Amino acid sequence: MKKNRIKWSAVLLLGMLTACDDFLNVEPKSKWTTDHFYNTEKTADVAIAGMMSQLMSANAFGDNLSMAMVYGTDEGYYSRGWDDNWPVSTNTHVSNSEAVEETWRTLYTTVNNANLLIHQMNPEDFSVEKYNFYIAEAKFLRAFAYQNLALWWNEVPLRVKPTMVQSDNLMAAASQKAVYGQIVEDYQFAMEHLPHAQDEDYIPGRPNKMAAEGLLARAYMKMAGHPMKMTNYYDSALVHLDNIIYKDAWHALRTSDSDTLGYRLLFLDYIGGIYDLKESMFEISYQNNLAIGMPGMSYIGNRNGLTFDYQAVGHPGTSHRSVQVSPVLDLKYEGVDKRRQWNIPGIQYNKFQKVVRVTNIFAAQYTPGKFRRWEPVNWADVDENNEVEEYVLLTGETIVERNLSPINFPILRFSDVLLMYAEASNEKFGTPTPEAVECLNRIRRRAGLEEIERSNPEKIASKEAFFEELVDERLREFAFEGIRKHDLIRWGKLEEKLQELDEVMKSHPDYDPAYWTIPGISRCINNFNPSKHLELPYPLQEINVNTALKQKPNW
Repeated sequence: MKKNRIKWSAVLLLGMLTACDDFLNVEPKSKWTTDHFYNTEKTADVAIAGMMSQLMSANAFGDNLSMAMVYGTDEGYYSRGWDDNWPVSTNTHVSNSEAVEETWRTLYTTVNNANLLIHQMNPEDFSVEKYNFYIAEAKFLRAFAYQNLALWWNEVPLRVKPTMVQSDNLMAAASQKAVYGQIVEDYQFAMEHLPHAQDEDYIPGRPNKMAAEGLLARAYMKMAGHPMKMTNYYDSALVHLDNIIYKDAWHALRTSDSDTLGYRLLFLDYIGGIYDLKESMFEISYQNNLAIGMPGMSYIGNRNGLTFDYQAVGHPGTSHRSVQVSPVLDLKYEGVDKRRQWNIPGIQYNKFQKVVRVTNIFAAQYTPGKFRRWEPVNWADVDENNEVEEYVLLTGETIVERNLSPINFPILRFSDVLLMYAEASNEKFGTPTPEAVECLNRIRRRAGLEEIERSNPEKIASKEAFFEELVDERLREFAFEGIRKHDLIRWGKLEEKLQELDEVMKSHPDYDPAYWTIPGISRCINNFNPSKHLELPYPLQEINVNTALKQKPNW
């Protein structure tokens, strides 16, 4: 704002000094408007990069949708008891909470930018193939934005044309059926016209064909669950999941022939800015996004990473320690599950420059390890209590930013496709089919676990038993990836799992009620109201501007 004032002051001063009326009446030599902007591949690429930069921002997956809004479950919770900076995760938010307002605004900005490209791009300026490609990218990103809007707010205004004047904002919420209908239509167009991730001309980090199909299947899974409960959509999901796994059959889990866990290698790639297109079907890019015109960083790995004390010398960016590991998650991993060491290693780098174990699970230093920025050079040193422990910086940065990181964030992995298939198949056929069990086993084998029929045959004895195993397996596999809260809501299990968390917490030997009850980590439990907290209120700023939108009950 200050720069603008200086600029306009300079223009006015120049006008007075020249004393020339013609100076302010010169006709512009060119105009740069939306009517003429999308007429080259370069400007279309800039437009797509602009949409994706919105999704990268702190108001989307740079913070809110990857961290600040997604906790308060049996996975983990906001650990900073002295403030309430993540009110959605502590169930203390209101309609004008910053996260509620800014996430809504950012997602709708993405929608509007997509609408501009879709409606203003002239097909005569491009080949048919290239025109459909850009329209498909815009529709993919519009569908993805609406998918997130519908996850958090359920019924939302359905805007499919650009907002050009104030009156365009006046729109009531559409039904969920209408919103998901648009999501389905957009993803189907994207599936038809986007490149496959294996194609030579595909640019990693941008939308692709099978990502559209996988996210469409995810939309169908949501439609089959709460609150729509249209269970026939499990069939629809299966069609697309079957196509990804068996018909296309290109995507696969990251594995390793050595003792090194493929799961670990996959996340080292996210951290180090390397694309593993086989398993990572779509991700939000930070470190490796210069090729697609979107430099930037995020809070990933800082607010949800391994603790590195701010008083330590030579730190690779301190950890804000905003996310704390749930004791439920700690109990869900079987003893030999290799994912535990990666997701919740229970270590910190303290102010004395030592890597040490965190022995109290309720300590603020017990933070997630999935998006770590550092780790010990020698894990054996951790248990030998050496005076100074060496660590390695995993992000490969030459200049380390204290609070921001270049870690990429996964949106859809092939393991999710496998577990969605297992769940949808179980729901459709009323029993765990051999194919569904094998999908689960593929993930268990990578984690170093026995096949389920050998280790726990009772867990595939019925539809209900298999479903409960999938509930736990999705927690183990996707911990800290922003998925758990939405899974629990669509299953109708969020309240149940918060009660389980409360019971496990209070029975744990490390639990101290004097410290942890109020206002500490149990806020997400104590404040939870199932009549309010399965969806967000409409932002106050929105209902003040859009008078056709009425606030939700209880808000």
